[in-house]
Amino acid sequence: MTGAGTGAGVGADRGRVGAGEGQPAAAPWRRLLLEHAVALRRSILSGEREPKGSLCVDPGLRALVNKALGPMALEAVRIVEAYTIGAATSEAGEYPVSVTPMAATVAGRAAPPEFAARLNIILNALEPLAEASSRSGAQSGEHPAREPSVIQSDLWQLLYKVRESAEMAYARELDLVELDRRILFLLYNVGPLVPADISSAVGVDKAQVSRSVKRLLEIKMVEREQLRAPLRLTRKGQGHSERLLRLAELRNRELTFDIADDELVGFFAVIEKLLDQAVLLYEQERKLGTGSETVPFPRPGAAVESESRAGERIVLDRSRIISPLMTLSSYFSRSGALMFKRLTSLSNFEAWVLNEIGMGSPIDWNQLVARLDRDHSQAGRTVNALVDRGLVLRQGKPGRRNGCFSPSDEGERLYQVIQDASRQRSGFLLAPLSQDERTHFLATFDKIRRNAVVQLERERAFEAMGGHA
Repeated sequence: MTGAGTGAGVGADRGRVGAGEGQPAAAPWRRLLLEHAVALRRSILSGEREPKGSLCVDPGLRALVNKALGPMALEAVRIVEAYTIGAATSEAGEYPVSVTPMAATVAGRAAPPEFAARLNIILNALEPLAEASSRSGAQSGEHPAREPSVIQSDLWQLLYKVRESAEMAYARELDLVELDRRILFLLYNVGPLVPADISSAVGVDKAQVSRSVKRLLEIKMVEREQLRAPLRLTRKGQGHSERLLRLAELRNRELTFDIADDELVGFFAVIEKLLDQAVLLYEQERKLGTGSETVPFPRPGAAVESESRAGERIVLDRSRIISPLMTLSSYFSRSGALMFKRLTSLSNFEAWVLNEIGMGSPIDWNQLVARLDRDHSQAGRTVNALVDRGLVLRQGKPGRRNGCFSPSDEGERLYQVIQDASRQRSGFLLAPLSQDERTHFLATFDKIRRNAVVQLERERAFEAMGGHA
């Protein structure tokens, strides 16, 4: 630090702001931000026009914070500075700091307890990003931490199982595609909505929603008074929705088996926080995709804003446990597809396949398909495409279902890019959650995943019997 941040007073204040007595020492990045806040506070209270002690002008300190927080480093400094300036300005207003001796006295005062408490809350929100970034330097053979896995591949695999069992179950009642059913359920539970609200609620782009709405209009399931008017269910749509919802309620009870009501309330509350972050990531990638400007990585807890839906909240269908998870997955997958395309020129699924191969290298065909939880033909086409592009190497007998797979040198480089990006995305997504919220969320998620496996196996057995009980 420079200027006012180098005196003994900083050490005294740091002891009050940092870890308490008997607590483990603060991480280096956290200690630096604490010292920076204390130095900035002292500079402001001393009446300096341009407070000294900025992390941004010290390359060594900036590099350390960058290493710990990755893309969030600059935003972390800005957040700490904004809070410190506001707190110190408020504190200075209580004293006649225009008198120089008094200004020095005020500047020398220890930081009040509320300054330290609120500053530590801010730093607690950045902790997950630091943890995720520190893991990015681990060896490639090390498996990723549990939390990022749940948010990405585990969520996709859960929804894949639910969708497979749902297609078999709903087809026996009414043969509609998944998006058509979701729109019917949404309109039944929420009421009339315009297509833009439907698009944000299900996490699917407006073009897909328009095609689905067109199908539902053609079969007289929905109606509207004019082109831009809200869509509502027809009498026919109401009747079919009630039929499908009886089955949906049964499936929902199966998926939420052994999950208490208060546990579900907490689960939905966490999903809303995650969804806010997922929307921010999506909006961030859309801006980066235009190439018109450099956009900083969004900070934890920032307001969800977009050019078209600034200040509006996404309508969530809380009637079933799986609907909000689908919306969360849609937004997270859409931002991931844009990010991986931008960083690696791979599609979302290609990036996932390369990631699984990199994690388990060398991995045989059966293990790979089991991890992807996809049919052999889809996995095979993607693996062949990665082999043709020189990103994956096949060893052993000819044929995609023989031998083992591992990344080439270029594939290994892209695998590391995917790993780093995934950790940063997952760290950002989880940043607003307390440790208690994460623990309970993961426990509930595991119950849902267990129930989804049982549900799918039952549907498969039912199909094997010809669809007759």
